[in-house]
Parts: sequence; structure tokens; C-alpha cells
Amino acid sequence: MNIYERLIENPLFFKWIYHPTREIESYWENYLQANGKEADEILEFKSQFENYFKYNEQELSEIEKRNLAERIIKKLEKEAPKVSGISTFKILFRYAAVAILFLLLGGSLVYVYLEQKQDDTLVENFVLPTDIQKPTLIMEKQKIQLESGTSELDYTKKDEIVLNGGEAIKKDTKGETPTMNTLVIPYGNRSVITLADGSVVWLNAGSRLIYPSEFVNKTREVFLVGEAFFDITKSEKQPFVVKTTGIKIAVMGTKFNVSAYPEDYSVQTVLAEGRVKINRTNTTTIFEKGLELVPGQMAYYNKKSQDMRIINVDVESYTLWTQGLLNFSNTDLNRITKRLERYYNITFVYEDPLSGTIQITGKLDVTQEMNEVFEYLSKLTGLSFIKENNKRYLIR
Repeated sequence: MNIYERLIENPLFFKWIYHPTREIESYWENYLQANGKEADEILEFKSQFENYFKYNEQELSEIEKRNLAERIIKKLEKEAPKVSGISTFKILFRYAAVAILFLLLGGSLVYVYLEQKQDDTLVENFVLPTDIQKPTLIMEKQKIQLESGTSELDYTKKDEIVLNGGEAIKKDTKGETPTMNTLVIPYGNRSVITLADGSVVWLNAGSRLIYPSEFVNKTREVFLVGEAFFDITKSEKQPFVVKTTGIKIAVMGTKFNVSAYPEDYSVQTVLAEGRVKINRTNTTTIFEKGLELVPGQMAYYNKKSQDMRIINVDVESYTLWTQGLLNFSNTDLNRITKRLERYYNITFVYEDPLSGTIQITGKLDVTQEMNEVFEYLSKLTGLSFIKENNKRYLIR
């Protein structure tokens, strides 16, 4: 993948052009410094986008929009062969598609469309090294390994991050500009983060959270992959937004749980207190009103069909994991073992796949030793949990 393809696939590139913030500007300043040989090409590529698309619907008539689209395509046809390694067809297809959007939607709405389309990629792929095996805090200037098991981070001090109630490290900044942090929590670990505004996030095993070291924009925006419980400090002037695959959740101050693991076929948002509003980020209906939840409700988003619906639920079943408890009511065993795989960082194999359909009601205290948890499940199901190695268990 060459430089231009990397830029196109990086959702922060489009955010840099259309919705720049202090954090995004800081990210690209550091990126340009780290990739000095490519800096001129990156800046020129950005300049071309700005020259094409920095218009809005009020400034362009329909004829002007059509003329703009024609000029874009002609210019790309002329320049594409000079761009090393990029398929002319791919470039024309990408930009002709954007030009068509101008004609169909109008200039100002293209910004909304691009913003929606980039969120999923950002959440799934944002600057995440592939070699991370332990809980890790990734900052622009450093990468810090955290304690295994349960870790704590506190951002409420002005210039410091307090780790596990003791060690303090300096926050990354670019002058007065806060930077984006990525907290990676592999399977078998958990973390509690107190954000700069006092909001608390419980991050479950196999998850990561992307967030600024300080909130300075009109919205407090974070990105989630995996599962987290949020207890948000209320601020009417600065709404809190959680973005994840397919949806964004807007709140003022409330408590809710979001489960959005990449391997799951759904995203589930369960409200414990307050109110939240949920919108799809990849909808073709730009003016969609979204769903509003009240306590005791879950918004269920199907990734494949992109449908959303509201279900009444027992909130404790979705939130007790923050206390080390898993609460189940007529739940298939295979769903329980999936959560245990994430919690303990192990793998279960069923000798008889139908055993996974056994339904269980009760609570598991997963802070106990694994053997004790497995003995309890064995009593409930009549099955044996046989250790084959440190990471693999056979259910017979």
C-alpha cells in the first residue's frame, strides 16, 4: 500500500480536512515529523482535497456543482497516471463517487456523509500496534505497559496521569493541545479509567478505548471497541459521545453499558440511569432521528442488517461484570463460555456442540479461581471442564 492509499484509508486524513480539531492537528503534526520524506506529498494531497471540496451548498448552484464534478474528473484523469502505484480506475472511482455525492446531496451534506463513513474504520483500526499482548496505554510520545489483571488510570489532574493510585506520568501535549490516547486491554484483563472531566469508564477484557487526554472541543468524544460501562459527568454545554461500529451514542450525564466486540454480530447499548440518544453512523438516511432510551432498555443494533430496535432488559445482567459478577437468566452455555474466554483469556472446545445450548440461570463470581467457577458450572450443567493446557479447556 503506497502513501496515497494509506492516506485514503486513514479516517483521520478526512477528519483533518473536513473536521479538524486540536487533537487531530496535533496527530498530523507528529505524523509529518515522523514521516519527513513523505511530508511534502502528504501536504500536497491534502491541498488538492481542500481545493476541490471546501464549498458548501449555499455557495454553489446545481449547475456549478455539475461543473465542479466534471472538472474534478478531468483533472484526475490527467494526473492519475503520474501517481506512482495507484490504479487510475481506483482513483477515478473514489473521487467520481464523491463528486456524484455533491450532485445528489449538496456540498454541505457530503461532509456529513464522509463523517459517517469514517467512524467504523477509525474505531476498528486507529493506530493499534499488532504486537500488544499486555494492558498498554499508547500515547503519541510513549507506550506504557500497565499491570496485568485490573489497572486504574486517572486523568483528572491537570498535567499528570495517575496509574493505579500511585505512579504519575506526564500527559502528552503539543503546547496547549491535548493528544489522543489509546488504552488497549487484552483478554484476561480489565481497567478503570477516570477521564479528565471526571467521567468513569470500566473497560472490559478484549477492549480498547480511544480518547483525548483533555476535552477541549464542543463535544467529549471517545471511540470504543469491545465492552465498557460509562458513568458520565453531566455537562449540558459539552455533550459526551461514544462512537463504535455502526452507531454513536450521545449523552449529557448518565450510566450505560456498551458491548461492541468486532467478532459479535450486534452492538448492545443498555441504559442504567438517565437518557441516551443513539444514531446509526452508516445510514443512508442522513436526517434519521435515531432512538432514545430510558432506564431498563437496550438498543440492539444488528451489524449485518443495520437495523436497530429497543428491548426491555434486566440491567444487572449487562452491568454486574464491573463488580466481577456475571448474571444470567435462561442463557445458553456457549454465550457464557464466550464471556469466560474473554475474562480469563482461554479457549473452550465442546466435545458435543449441542452442549452449548444448555440454558443456565444464576450468577458467577469470576473473581474466584477458574477451577471454582468451572466446578459451579459443572454442577449446574452436569458437564466436565477438562484442562488440556494453560489456554484450552475441553467441555465434555
